[in-house]
Amino acid sequence: MSKQITTPKGNALYPYVNEPNTRFNPMGEYSCQLVIPEEEEALAFKAKLDEIYEAEYKREFLLKNKKLKKAASYPLAQDEEGNWVLRTKQAAKVESKSGKVFEFGIKLFDAQGKPCDAKVGSGSLVRLAIEPRAWFTAALGFGLTLNLKAVQVIDLVEYGGGGGASSFGFSAEEGYVGEELTEALTTDAEVSDEAFDF
Repeated sequence: MSKQITTPKGNALYPYVNEPNTRFNPMGEYSCQLVIPEEEEALAFKAKLDEIYEAEYKREFLLKNKKLKKAASYPLAQDEEGNWVLRTKQAAKVESKSGKVFEFGIKLFDAQGKPCDAKVGSGSLVRLAIEPRAWFTAALGFGLTLNLKAVQVIDLVEYGGGGGASSFGFSAEEGYVGEELTEALTTDAEVSDEAFDF
């Protein structure tokens, strides 16, 4: 199965589309959760995914000639607050059995469909191009993963890395106005124990 589909518009949540996340996988993984605000659109998209899931389940059932356990997780579900959240991911690097390493990236496009290099942050209004991929393991059962291929950025909330005042809950007030800070502040993670005399 390698049929690419496009999601409805939604708000990006914890997007790793510019650089892969290497926290849990040293080879890196791109990912983006998508919060779909319109329930009708979410349910229509879920129906499309369900159709793909059932067709692939039937195919795997015929291949193995037995009923298969279904995995507990599904890539589109409601969270505790009732929001419909879609989970997508894409390996940044994959090593073949022969030892050859293949690298992947996520293509970014602006609202007009032109390639761009936007720093996509949480809250950006986006659409995703995904490729559903069925899988089966004896331990987890039969499941569906959505491989992330591209992102169309409709309304950008730029990722800044360190976070501005609003990310800490501050708003503009009357009072002290400092000089513009041009040097980057050092974060705690960048300071080693050797910098201090304990």
